[in-house]
Amino acid sequence: MTTTEDKLESLFAKVRTLPKARQELAVEALSEIADEETYRLSDEERAVLDPALARAQRGQFAPDGEVDEVLNKPWP
Repeated sequence: MTTTEDKLESLFAKVRTLPKARQELAVEALSEIADEETYRLSDEERAVLDPALARAQRGQFAPDGEVDEVLNKPWP
């Protein structure tokens, strides 16, 4: 059975083979996850998310067809 620690070690090994720019992104992401402080949205992030949250609270969601179209698009 593969443990979480084994999975982490495997991922770390893969990340070490990536180009430096991608490694820096991984470090950034893991640093944020490991940081015990609560993430605070910037004013710019909040301006983007608040309207979407308001729509969700009103029950206004994208139709299933639109969601399927986005999820089934091939990656470039």
